[in-house]
Amino acid sequence: MKKTLLIIVITSLAYITHAQIVQSGMTKKIEVIGKAEAEIIPNEIYLRITLKEYKDGSKTIRMNNLESGLVKAILKLSLPDDALRVDNVYGYNWNWKKKRSDEFLASKTFKLKVSDVKMINGLVTNLDSKGLNNLSIAEVSHSQIEVLKTDLKIKALKNAKAKATQLLAAIDEKIGGTLEVQEVNYGNNNPVYGRSNMLLSEGMESDYRSNLEFKNITINAEIRAVFEIQ
Repeated sequence: MKKTLLIIVITSLAYITHAQIVQSGMTKKIEVIGKAEAEIIPNEIYLRITLKEYKDGSKTIRMNNLESGLVKAILKLSLPDDALRVDNVYGYNWNWKKKRSDEFLASKTFKLKVSDVKMINGLVTNLDSKGLNNLSIAEVSHSQIEVLKTDLKIKALKNAKAKATQLLAAIDEKIGGTLEVQEVNYGNNNPVYGRSNMLLSEGMESDYRSNLEFKNITINAEIRAVFEIQ
């Protein structure tokens, strides 16, 4: 019996946080949370590409050659000049297995913006597989993300009004004017996603053309709204 009462209390408290009727002075008001969510197909995909110098027999393949090959591969994709940016540079010459210093081999990380995940296969086909240390998806977004977020906020506000109207109708009350509107922010709402490593294999078929799309991304909005009760 005690367990049943506890569940009822918790459920009631959770409900009140989403809809609450308050009387302040002569004004009765209702407070609700409106929500809206949308799935969108990303058209901004940011790749993190790491190139690393390597030994080819007695010859060292330096970063200038690797970077030149990357730029040529990107040109074949007809991407704008500002699509590629340097993200980081690092390197060391200590060999932990041999407990001594070897020849310094530098690594350089780039960030490349593409509009279609299908471009990735065309990119890796034209890169030096020995110099390509890592290729991963850093983040995905949409070129109109702020416009889409604004549209969601409007839908969330309409949802709040509809919720308040419905709740008040259940107790024979009518909604009045809007007293307060506040965006509920739980932190960063930018669609940033976990990295998906895509290491190049030397056995990859170069004539394969992928028709697979990248997964949709979800954005959401929550609006706290307070309405007067007539």
